[in-house]
Amino acid sequence: MSIRFIGARLGRTARWAALPLAAVLVLTACSTGSPSSGGSGTSVGDTLTYAVSGPPTLDPYKANLDPNSAANINLGYAALIRMNPDRTFTGDLAESFGYTDKQNKVFQLKLRADVKFADGTPVDAAAVVASLEYFRKVGVNAASWGGSISSITAPDSSTVVITNSTSNPVMPMLMSQALLSGSIISPAGLADPGKLAQQTFGAGPYTLDPANTVPNDHYTYTANPNYWNKAQQRWKRVVVRIIPDANATVQAIQANQVDAAAVGPDAGPALTAAGLQHVKAGTALMGMVLADRDGAVAAPLKDARVRQALNYAIDRAAVTKAIFGDFAEPTSQTSIPGYDGYSEALDGRYPYDPDQAKSLLSAAGYPNGFTLIVETQGFFGINIVTQAVIAQWKKIGVNVELTTDAQPPQWIANVMARKFPVTGFGYGALPTYLSSQNFMLPTANPFNPFGTGDDQLNQLLAQAAAEPDPAKQAAAYQQATTRLSEVAWFAPVARVAGILVVGKRLANIDQPGGGNLPDVLSLRPSA
Repeated sequence: MSIRFIGARLGRTARWAALPLAAVLVLTACSTGSPSSGGSGTSVGDTLTYAVSGPPTLDPYKANLDPNSAANINLGYAALIRMNPDRTFTGDLAESFGYTDKQNKVFQLKLRADVKFADGTPVDAAAVVASLEYFRKVGVNAASWGGSISSITAPDSSTVVITNSTSNPVMPMLMSQALLSGSIISPAGLADPGKLAQQTFGAGPYTLDPANTVPNDHYTYTANPNYWNKAQQRWKRVVVRIIPDANATVQAIQANQVDAAAVGPDAGPALTAAGLQHVKAGTALMGMVLADRDGAVAAPLKDARVRQALNYAIDRAAVTKAIFGDFAEPTSQTSIPGYDGYSEALDGRYPYDPDQAKSLLSAAGYPNGFTLIVETQGFFGINIVTQAVIAQWKKIGVNVELTTDAQPPQWIANVMARKFPVTGFGYGALPTYLSSQNFMLPTANPFNPFGTGDDQLNQLLAQAAAEPDPAKQAAAYQQATTRLSEVAWFAPVARVAGILVVGKRLANIDQPGGGNLPDVLSLRPSA
């Protein structure tokens, strides 16, 4: 049996961080000591302090819609595959991997020999299968991203075979740390899943130190003595601190109280003024989900002309400039430059035209407008974009009753309850196959909670997923993106940049060439 090794550039990570504005927190300094020599001969720092904007979710498979959780999961859990900043893939727990067929359905992984979880038990094929089955059961995106998986088997102790019922061309990314679904949990963790929210049960470079952790304030990790790749352990200890305010994060880095943080475009002006070292990447999308396309809660949204009117009513250029400055670009589409579904023409599909918006509303039978119930996320800056859009919709007679959820679990619960016909959202850049699982296919998820389907979209997506020619595949995905724009299921507003900012106690970081921000594991102490 031959295996086609996959090293293609499939997409950026789904996780990005844009910190909301909130009260400034008083920080306790946590110093980075002088580097010392580790047992492997690598330079090892004492403590790295990394800031995120909100409390993390520690269960890997329940965390992949929460950007605040990325650092914690990647510290405590190793993935089967590692997605590199240039969007290529290399082995982590898996030594080799690839498709064994020509339809992108059967994906095989060969595990490294003698790798252990932090508790000393072996990372074998049976453990990997059990962990991935847990992902299929509880994963936030399991029904969409993993919905094509029909079976996961272990032919022997070092081999895992994932079989898909339909073509799935992005299995390397799905099994990587980029989406967290490839992060493997030990048998001990699966035996008592309730403990996954308070402890780590992985094979990652670090383990959570509960004695020096205060939930919702800071999380302390110490080096895992059983980790297979000692060169990846660049610190004796890593502390992840919760700092809700972007300006407070910048000030903490200036004061050497924090060493690094992934922030969003709303923090750009402050860090630029402070002269802090930073790199930009990880472009994401922000805007509004016009979710109730069948009018179950809000009857006007059943008419595509109404959804189009809401798009024409948004002055994207003004909103983007006012909120994000030079760290974002206005857009009318759901795809991102550099990805297979992107079409430059769609960026201007809905120019700001309030007169056209009012005309469409009148033609649809709503000359005096109507009232919408809207929910938004009070984190990552999404609420700020939502409020700006609401102000512009009011100009065409559409009034909004707004609910703001403070944390991702609350937002997910409210969205999936189908109480809100429109929601504010943020979404990291992904290949169209993955984003289409959330945006275009009729599987209910937080970005399509009513499970809306469209026959034309379904046909285009099936054609693209099975297409072996990359150019033809991209053309099919561009047609799907165009169709999505026509039916106006979304009102995109801006493409925003994620930013990694670091203090002077860390080694210099390079601007990534492939679109990913360097993750917490790549940060090194200065010489």
